[in-house]
Amino acid sequence: MEKYQQVKRPPDRNAPDYASKIHICSAPVYYHNYMMGQLFASQVHHALCKEVYKGGDPRTVTYIKNKGAGEFMKKKVFEPGRTLTWKGLTKHATGADLNPSAFAADFRA
Repeated sequence: MEKYQQVKRPPDRNAPDYASKIHICSAPVYYHNYMMGQLFASQVHHALCKEVYKGGDPRTVTYIKNKGAGEFMKKKVFEPGRTLTWKGLTKHATGADLNPSAFAADFRA
């Protein structure tokens, strides 16, 4: 925990706390899923900005009081249900395969 998470253990504690972390010990794929979810969210946000906000800046676009944003999500993300694989849904919603471009753009100045 101290080495990888940079969290100092409480004084006088000498228990195998690392073993209580399901994300690290028995199910490390959780972190992969979180990252894929974030990649998808960023990609959908950028696609929504392009389509609904006509190329609006993803850093400043908010969905407040814009029914078009809700319609986009309904049509592109929720309506297909389980008719598409996650790869197919990504392509349907954003026009591209899942990739890190939008996520990386979220961190540019």
